[in-house]
Amino acid sequence: MTTPDTRFWEQLEIINDALPDGVRAVAGPEGAAEGSTRVLPEFAYLEGHILVRAADAERAVSAVQRLQPGPDTVRMSWPAQTRQRDRIGVRRLSVGSRNACRTVELLAGEDISAGLVHFVSVSGVNLCPGDEPIPSSGPLNPPISGRDRGENVTVAVIDTGLVHDYLDHQWLAQSAGVPNVPMVDGDVTAPGDELDANGLIKPYVGHGTFIAGVLRCVAPATTVRVHNAFPYGGAAMEDELGLILLQTMDVHGWPDIISLSAGTRTDSAAALLGLADFMDELAGHPGTVLVAAAGNDGETLPFWPAAYAAEPVNAAGDVVVSVGALREDGAGRACFSNHGDWVKVYAPGERLVNAFTSGPYQYGYPHRTTCRFSDPSMYPACTCIAPLQEGDKATFTGLAEWSGTSFSAPLVAGLIAARMSQEQVSSRVAAGQLVAGRLSVPDLSGFLR
Repeated sequence: MTTPDTRFWEQLEIINDALPDGVRAVAGPEGAAEGSTRVLPEFAYLEGHILVRAADAERAVSAVQRLQPGPDTVRMSWPAQTRQRDRIGVRRLSVGSRNACRTVELLAGEDISAGLVHFVSVSGVNLCPGDEPIPSSGPLNPPISGRDRGENVTVAVIDTGLVHDYLDHQWLAQSAGVPNVPMVDGDVTAPGDELDANGLIKPYVGHGTFIAGVLRCVAPATTVRVHNAFPYGGAAMEDELGLILLQTMDVHGWPDIISLSAGTRTDSAAALLGLADFMDELAGHPGTVLVAAAGNDGETLPFWPAAYAAEPVNAAGDVVVSVGALREDGAGRACFSNHGDWVKVYAPGERLVNAFTSGPYQYGYPHRTTCRFSDPSMYPACTCIAPLQEGDKATFTGLAEWSGTSFSAPLVAGLIAARMSQEQVSSRVAAGQLVAGRLSVPDLSGFLR
């Protein structure tokens, strides 16, 4: 028997509330994966639009108008600026009231590569993290490691930016008296933008800050910059994300490591067309590795861009390292973690403790007394089982306990940075070594001293 999971629809509402007027996210096809007890849409996408490669754009416009005649004009709708058009090799087409899924199918018959405009979200395929954050008084988990780990390594965190009071956390600020430990930098959210109309912390406001904190605990000497790339309730449209990634690299240069705790399933499990240019350029920068979270559905369907890890580039290491989550005791996979051959490493992802903001928060998702991924539960006391209920409120004072592959990924990024500084190897070599060792709890002990 299949059971619905309402979290997808609640998160979809959060995204739509954050989108500009006239722009709407809609649910992809619903279905249950093999062996699953849940019925969920596969993804969210932009209503009334598709993506095509720039070289096919004019032909695609003509083909849609011929194959799906109607009153709505088919037109290129984004990006509009010449500079942006020159930077990204895809075009977004407005198809009006036409069924976008059907339009993509018809264009495939015309030998035109097309895709939906998927929403890439920091909260995972089912638009939901492993759990919601809860207040914590510490200690930090993972703990702060040796101060020299990650020295001379640069990491770009592509996420939701930094909370306004992030420098209240000593491990994110410059360490007085400790050489070569720079302050975490990046896009800082204005205090008013972190709260909703009721004065409550918005969902995912502290996501990027928490990730930066995990990374710096594992490799305190890394140079970390956090970029705000997910403006719509922790989500972004794939073509806009692809452009943001490229422009970020243009402005700040290619770092040693990119930490990306976001993704989506896709129509027909295809790679994201909107990230194609970025992935091509990433492959051409051998000094950079992308560490990507595997998603929080507890299933094996590909989650992009983490699923690019299924394609190793060369013997020196992988371009993409996909990261799943281990449960709190380290004895196996966390119930929420996606898995499969495309997930290359696993690291702790349950009940980590790190930097957050301060203020009141209201819980939006209905919690359960049983695991929502497995019946019977894979192990006792998984993060699905929590006393907090929808509508409950809590007050944060700077620290949070949080779970998800979102937080396993920066832990692995920190391990790669630490290995780079210790062994004097490139990020891809260090990543390849971790992948070859299938990262486990014993591996962590040597880095978290």
